[in-house]
Amino acid sequence: MSAFPSGVDPHRFEAELRRLEEVSRFPEMPRNLFDEGPHLVTTPELPWGDAVREASVGAYLRFVHGETWITGGGAREMEAEVVGWLGGLMGAAAPAGFITSGGSESNMCAILTAKQRAGRRGGSVVFPDNGHYSLHKLCRMFDLDPIVVPAPRGRLDQVDPGAVEAAVRPDTIALIATAGTWAYGSVDPIAEMGAIAERHGLFLHVDAAFGGFILPFLERSGYDTALPDWDFRVPGVCSISADLHKNGMAPPPAGTLLFRDASLLASAKEICPPNGTMSGTRGAGPIAGAWAMAKLLGEPGYTAVSLKSMAMRDELVAGVRAVPGLDVHPGSRINMTLIHSRTLDLRPAAGQLRRRGWMFAARAVPGPVSLVVVPMPHNDGRIADFLRDLEECAASAPPLEGTTPAAETSREPVSSYGF
Repeated sequence: MSAFPSGVDPHRFEAELRRLEEVSRFPEMPRNLFDEGPHLVTTPELPWGDAVREASVGAYLRFVHGETWITGGGAREMEAEVVGWLGGLMGAAAPAGFITSGGSESNMCAILTAKQRAGRRGGSVVFPDNGHYSLHKLCRMFDLDPIVVPAPRGRLDQVDPGAVEAAVRPDTIALIATAGTWAYGSVDPIAEMGAIAERHGLFLHVDAAFGGFILPFLERSGYDTALPDWDFRVPGVCSISADLHKNGMAPPPAGTLLFRDASLLASAKEICPPNGTMSGTRGAGPIAGAWAMAKLLGEPGYTAVSLKSMAMRDELVAGVRAVPGLDVHPGSRINMTLIHSRTLDLRPAAGQLRRRGWMFAARAVPGPVSLVVVPMPHNDGRIADFLRDLEECAASAPPLEGTTPAAETSREPVSSYGF
């Protein structure tokens, strides 16, 4: 093998890449209980898992040199096919939209569209305090006042529609609801919020970054027959974001922003020409990887993936509730589990779990620390191991002293994905 032009030894270069992979903990993927990316693995329930994942990554590589300007014809066709398929599943008769870099960009583009439609320089946006941190970020960026509606006392996963309506001001341009809240996995009362939006002539955006690629399949498969309408079946819903690189299983970065119809997309393009996206140059690789995953899985494949993820979630919930002192926050409709304790200080236990190699998200609410776990197919066979380590680590956790603000607010001062 020849040396590179800079004189770097190819063997040392390969060794350095391998080291950086290990630092990134890629070889430990099955122990990562809060991941984003292509999560499919072959299991008895998903016998095609590895093949689909490899095909998606292969499509990404074949288009990695392209963008959506001059060489973007194929990527634009792929994008349109994904948007049409997913938007149709979500109840839109003629959906429009685009693939983004993820939920944050999708939320930004949605609210910029609302701002364009309202014809205002400033204004306000109303959303429950379980909303994603990107909502606060976009308000700061776009000169909008965030009107945050507190959760009902003692139920951080719930939203009071009456409080949402009471928070609407004359300058309000949009409401934002969430389907698959961080970190409760709950679904806001979107039908009620849609009615509020219609009464006040407001744009309603649904952030379904986590829920968008699992809720439709759980409902259509019969796993969750009591799920209230949350998508375009609610007349007031104007746009929905859904992340392909979360439960969509696609290589990141890949999210979607779906509009009810082409007129809303046209408004997005007016304020963010030429595509409606925040970014001008968009790589074709993520679009191709996402298209391949959606094309190869389709509704049957995503249904199987969703049911597999929920089976692991249900195993996890049952196991956590069997551990003395531990509980799972209620309200989750997706494969997201918030593990907490009313009697134990879980900070030492979280540190011990990290040292044992487990990867998960942590947050300060409910305090002093709670663990967020999102089982996906690559965690197959590891839930029992995690539960065993969790029980051992929790056994040495000290009693919780004093009180915590858990029942007062669902929002922590700083978003915390680590610990």
